[in-house]
Amino acid sequence: MLDAAGAAFAGSGFHDASMDAIADAAGISKPMLYNYFGSKQGLYVAYLRRSGQGLLESMRTAAAPDAPAGERLHAGILAFLTYVAEHGSGWTVLHRETTAQGGSIAAEVAELRERIATMLGRLFEGRDAFAHAFVGAGESVASWWLAHPEEPKEQIAEVLMNIAGLETR
Repeated sequence: MLDAAGAAFAGSGFHDASMDAIADAAGISKPMLYNYFGSKQGLYVAYLRRSGQGLLESMRTAAAPDAPAGERLHAGILAFLTYVAEHGSGWTVLHRETTAQGGSIAAEVAELRERIATMLGRLFEGRDAFAHAFVGAGESVASWWLAHPEEPKEQIAEVLMNIAGLETR
């Protein structure tokens, strides 16, 4: 259900995605979607939550927890960029309409950003404002990169490492 929803939301946007089409793609009835998620917005939030959790997990496990901060950051950036490349619909859904939707959708994305910034704050030795700025830079660069796929992932990672000012070793 969530895979079908993600493809529909990424392809059509929240407003134009059809619950009928999502149900058909998932091989279930439309009432079953409403039974599980309550509303289209509930389905959207569930997809955001799953996509965000997958992103966090890939970043969190990219390097050994006892590796140097620069190495952990570099591995996390590469995991982030890999996730963006492999889960284009998830990334699109996470960042397309979230601020316009407001409510629980915006709150879910804000929570994800906060969790990533908290994780980064540890690498940046408690510089919380910088961690939040870095999250914004990462989102912006990732969106740019999707429009410029000819740029190697490693080069994009280096751009972000230069912003962070950390050495990989």
